[in-house]
Amino acid sequence: MATREARKSAKSRQITEAAQRLFLDHGVAATSMDAIATTAGVSKRTLYAHYPSKEQLLQSVLEGLIAKTLDRLALVDEHASDLPSLRRALVAVAEQVLVTLLDRDYIGLARVVIAEAARLPELGATFRRTIPERVIAGVADLLRHAKNRGLVSFSDDEAAARLLMGPILTYVLMDGLLGQDPARPPRRERIEAIVDLFILAIEKPQSTGLSKRRRQKGDNQ
Repeated sequence: MATREARKSAKSRQITEAAQRLFLDHGVAATSMDAIATTAGVSKRTLYAHYPSKEQLLQSVLEGLIAKTLDRLALVDEHASDLPSLRRALVAVAEQVLVTLLDRDYIGLARVVIAEAARLPELGATFRRTIPERVIAGVADLLRHAKNRGLVSFSDDEAAARLLMGPILTYVLMDGLLGQDPARPPRRERIEAIVDLFILAIEKPQSTGLSKRRRQKGDNQ
């Protein structure tokens, strides 16, 4: 049974890798399932057994690129027991999101989806659902745990997540999609500055957090 599952997983990976190359080279609309089967070295029957439609195959490709980020988002909230640990968690999330979303293959695929979205709007919906919405949901969950611990205060989990991720995603747009390859993530100091400004906006006034320590530091200078 384990061997059968391993073969199935290897075959799925073989198909998604072939599909990704073709999507990047020719675009989604111009890539046929026949071409994917040929490039992957599998029969059409095998291809359709794994992925009944091209849209499902595209979603699988996208999910593969973001899987590590989603895993990271599922773990970091365990360490957010105070504001400094929340800060470290948010910086780690932002760094992982940027590394993943500025990856050359991800940027290339995003450009393909954007180019095809007007003609095939379901591709845009798949892209949005697979990547940005799940990242926002993961960050919102992290922040909700911090709020439940009394570390921060806000009324809308999703709005708070978007407040943080909006500035982070400008690097994906401006330096990735609209920039030159390869796109590089911003310096860690810049990411930390964005996170610090975000925490200033949501930490509780009575918290002995980052803003209070900054004020004390300023008074001593």
